Amino acid sequence: MIEDGVAPEQARMILPLNTMTQWYWSGSLAAFARVCNLRLDPHAQEEAREVADHIDKHMRGIFPVSWRELVK
Repeated sequence: MIEDGVAPEQARMILPLNTMTQWYWSGSLAAFARVCNLRLDPHAQEEAREVADHIDKHMRGIFPVSWRELVK
């Protein structure tokens, strides 16, 4: 797949260890905002944007005022 131009982080998805993973995160509101400010950029990798979009949606519902100010 790599020889065909597929990015390594996407090509490894066919390996047997590619299984569904679930985890819990902890972090500060500022740290999550930094992730979103970096990864919601159109130039960011699509998978990273998808994760950042989920973070953004959750934080907007929980901390609407603070989140709006942090992700300007």
